[in-house]
Amino acid sequence: MRNIYLIFRRDYLGYVKAWGFWLSLAAVPIFMLIGALFATFAAQSSPVRYYAVVEPGRMFADAIDAQFSMDEEDEQREVQETVERMNLSVGADQAAMTAPLRERKFIEVTPPARDLDGLRPYLMGEKTVAGPAGDKALFAAFILSADGRELEYWSEDVNVGTLRYAARDASRRLARETALRQAGLDVDFIEAAEDNSVDVPARRIRTADEQETAGAEVTLADRAPVFVAGGLAYFLWLMIFSIIQYLLMGTIEERSNKIFDTLLTSVRMPQLLAGKLLAVFAVTSTMMLVWGAFALGGSAALAAQVPEAGEKLAPIIATVFSPKIVIPGVISFLLGYVMYGMVFMALGSLCDTIQEAQTLLSPMMILLMLPMFAIIIAFQDPGSPVIGIASWVPLFTPFLLILRMPHDPPLWEVLAQMGLMAATALIVMWFAAKVYRAGAVNGASIGDLGKMLKGLFRKKAV
Repeated sequence: MRNIYLIFRRDYLGYVKAWGFWLSLAAVPIFMLIGALFATFAAQSSPVRYYAVVEPGRMFADAIDAQFSMDEEDEQREVQETVERMNLSVGADQAAMTAPLRERKFIEVTPPARDLDGLRPYLMGEKTVAGPAGDKALFAAFILSADGRELEYWSEDVNVGTLRYAARDASRRLARETALRQAGLDVDFIEAAEDNSVDVPARRIRTADEQETAGAEVTLADRAPVFVAGGLAYFLWLMIFSIIQYLLMGTIEERSNKIFDTLLTSVRMPQLLAGKLLAVFAVTSTMMLVWGAFALGGSAALAAQVPEAGEKLAPIIATVFSPKIVIPGVISFLLGYVMYGMVFMALGSLCDTIQEAQTLLSPMMILLMLPMFAIIIAFQDPGSPVIGIASWVPLFTPFLLILRMPHDPPLWEVLAQMGLMAATALIVMWFAAKVYRAGAVNGASIGDLGKMLKGLFRKKAV
């Protein structure tokens, strides 16, 4: 154990002492914050654009303007509801809370011409039109067809679709209101009818005794096991995805610098592999713990401001410590990590250069994307026969077994799949150790299959 600890400490400190590790660690939350701020800044700083509507009257022009007003009201209502849930007092800023959140970016102007040929120089930027934001080129023009069946959207920039989508929604709402008026109904008839529709609440069937105590309503506590299991499966996938660069780069460096020869004079091969695998596991765990601390801090701040948030988080926290989820989840997590980690470490031992390692990244990415596809399918329908069959494939078992636990699979099946994972992990460890010895000790490489096979079955005491 001491030798394993020494290898673990050497590799772990080698990673975490590097300033690049902490830079990459801080980069994720920083870039997430920058991305959110950038998106907000981009929305606020987008230019004001003019558009015109060519039609006999103002039916569609008014409908588009009303659509923008409705969107602004909906956005303002969402903000107001959030403020009320957070129990924030706006005080003197109440007027500001009811004002539009941002300036409208699409402004209607009087059409400078009544046909496409006349509008062309304005749409192409050769001429400008006057408007509230000064003289600008015409960004887009709507032209109602002669039969009134199409409201053609003309613009030089076809990549900005916000205006066109607003016009489409306005046209649909206008058609619905027109049809209601022609039928002698109020324009709010559909909304009123929907308000009177029969609700379809979700109810969970339980035993009679459980029904008396827990009730029938489906709550977050009922859904929490699925959320926690999905989080554990994704966390395993993310950790495995993160270890690739560490295992590949670290192994290549030690192979090129002949460090293996020195290490193997003091420790045995299994101890070396165990120490390295634990070190990389600790490195990725450090990353996840730091990111988790950021998320926990944000959740605590949210719970302090929103009392409802603390109540919603309680069932999830209780599920995290549930033996029904935790025990199979931890076992699957560890065995899956060992299987994938040993495979990547063995492959890295066959590479002399970063270029050779890069040739392995593509098949490794494909190998890792297959479990992710299985995770997505299992999260949507864990009872699917496809998932039941795929869970017996060792490549998918660590992820799918975790996702199936909230749905109470048979105990014999759980134990059998755990045994299958354990047996597969042992086989992978034995085979990976042989490959690692062939690459690290005997100098075999990907392009030297003969030397690799020779080293794979050579017995050599270390």
